[in-house]
Formats: sequence, structure tokens, C-alpha cells
Amino acid sequence: MQTMSDQLLQSLIRIPPRDVMGYAKAKGWAQSRPTGRLMIFNRPEPGSLDQLLVPMDTSRPDFPERMRDAAERLVEFEQRPSASVVTDLMNYDADVLRFRVASQRAERGTLPLIQAIDLLAGAKQSLLSAAHSVLIPRKHHPKLSRTEAVQLLEACQMGQTEQRSFVVSISCPMRAVDEEQAGLLLPNRPFARRATSLLTRALAYLDQAIEEDRVNSVVDEPEHLVSANLCEALLKMRPIQEGGILEFIPSWAPSEPLAAGDAPTTRSIIFSGDEFEPIEDIYRQLRPTEESHAKPWIAFVDELKGTESDSGARDGEVVFTIFDDDQLIRAKASLNREQYQQAYEAHNPTRPLVVKGHLNRGPRVSRLTQITELRFADPVDVNS
Repeated sequence: MQTMSDQLLQSLIRIPPRDVMGYAKAKGWAQSRPTGRLMIFNRPEPGSLDQLLVPMDTSRPDFPERMRDAAERLVEFEQRPSASVVTDLMNYDADVLRFRVASQRAERGTLPLIQAIDLLAGAKQSLLSAAHSVLIPRKHHPKLSRTEAVQLLEACQMGQTEQRSFVVSISCPMRAVDEEQAGLLLPNRPFARRATSLLTRALAYLDQAIEEDRVNSVVDEPEHLVSANLCEALLKMRPIQEGGILEFIPSWAPSEPLAAGDAPTTRSIIFSGDEFEPIEDIYRQLRPTEESHAKPWIAFVDELKGTESDSGARDGEVVFTIFDDDQLIRAKASLNREQYQQAYEAHNPTRPLVVKGHLNRGPRVSRLTQITELRFADPVDVNS
């Protein structure tokens, strides 16, 4: 029998006993009767003597030991690692979505900061995109701000990264959205499950279409399972290092068994480096062409990449973070000497700028062109 580590035990004793009992029922254990402050579960198979004892009272002195005994009994019966069983117990009423970057760099459990930020932003956007596609299937969602989708996102929790890779793990509670109050007509399945299931089906469909060289079928697909927003999210999570992969690994809440057609049977979906070029092609076909027009943007200076002339003056490329409603957009711009000097003076994470120009959106990095104004922002600019 596997020995439960102290770290796993600390996680285990924070799990409500009702979740452990619910998990046991979902795994086929039959609830029998209480004895003292323990609930007895038996296996329903004929002749089976397997028994599971789950403590019901968190105040009893031996609660940690009893919880460990119950978990180790489940580990022994299911023949799975202790960490996997405890993770599933902790997420009894939540689907877990894992976005894993695997590369030589990620094996150390680290990523370049910008890539890690993009990975988290892409994971967030993928879930929001799927939730919006549950509500209104379409090729492109102009804004990812529907109340129900945002409510689901706000209820999610982020887990820790895992060894030999870098993982963003998102726990999606099944009861995150009050569907009756929201007026959602989604019988028998929670909104959260519909969103996680649609995301899984969309990624599996996209991966298969690319492998079979039928990219156009994704664009022409009448149900709009794959949206431009989802493709954009994947492109944000694209591994930087050559040979890297992006893997999507869903696991399902034991409290809500998968229904027929909910999600594909595959355990994970892998996007290799050469798949991101067709994803970008699909993104550009699904996203409507927008007429660019000059507009003042609230922005921060992220990077200064200009070159110095013989006179000591600098001009050239600057990378901004631009605020557009609820989105943060990385945009490159080529600045003249005067503008570059202003950007240099404003290279401060607490000092926003107003930059007026044409924003040409890209899936990962946008470009700001025809800049006619660059100045420090006033309070009225930030609040408008």
C-alpha cells in the first residue's frame, strides 16, 4: 500500500466528509449504515468483502487518521497513485482543466515570465470562449463579458504546477452559476459542465481536423464549435521553445457523470509546434475583418527595444500593454525619437500613458501604427 505523504494528508483533512462519501457513491460503493461516527460503504459485487469507512465528524480527534485510512483504501482499490486520488477527492464537485506546456525548459518547472503570463491568459480565454459558445454559438464573440460566463470564471480555482512540466490547472465548480436565477434553459447538466465539455469537444475537433488536413471544415462548420476567440487563446499558449507541445487534459467531477456526447473519450489533446500555423490561419478566417481607425488607448510601456544613434538619441520599437475593455493586449510600435523619449520617461509600471493610433489586432502580439499622440494619462483619461 502507498504511504500518504504529510502534504497529501494536509490536503485530505480539508475535504468535507460529504464529498468523500459522494465520491465513493460515484465510484460504485454502496452506502450501508453508520457505526459510531463512521459511515460504512460496501462493494455491491456478489461475494465482495471490500469495505470502506468514512469519518463523518471533523471534530473527532482521530479524524486525520480515519481520512487517511479511507483515502488509502480507495487508492488500494482503484490501483492509482495517492496524489491522483486525493486530487479527485478535492475536486469531487468540479471539472479540472489542465493546460500543460512540455519542453526542455518546462521540465524544470519554470517558464519565461511572459510565456507563463500568456499561458494563464490563454487558459482563461479558452474557458470564457467555450462558455460564450454554450450561450450563443458563433464564429467570433466581439466581447467575452456575458454575466454567466464571467460568473463561472470567478468561481474557478487555480491549482499548483506539476513536476517535469508547467501546468495551469483550473478547477471549475459544477454549481458555479445559479442557472434558474440566470434564466438558463439547460436541463439535466450544469452550465459549467456544458462549458468544459464544449471546450474539450472543440479542441479535439480542431486537433483532428488539422491532423487530417481539413482546416476549411472548421471554418465552415455550421455549429461554430470552434470560435476565433478559442483559436486566439491557443495561440497565446503556444510554446516558445522549439519542440515544445501544449497538452490539454480534462478530468470530470465525480458528482456529475459524463452524459452521452458530453466529451470525447480521449484523456488528453496534444498540439505540437507545427499545428499552430493552421490554427492561426483558422483564427484569421473566423475573425471578421475590422476597419482600423485611430483611437486613444490607455497603455503601459513594457519593453524598450530601440537603437541608439551616433548623437545618443534613440528611436525604434517599443512594446506596450494596452487596456481594451476587459482585455490586456500586447502591442508593438515603431516610435520616432521624440515619441521614444516620452516612452523612455514613462517606462514605469505605475505611470499610464495615452497613445493614439491604429491598433491592428494579432492573435498573440498586435501592432500600433500611425501614432499621432503620446502623453502621460490624466485621471480623466483613466476613468473615462
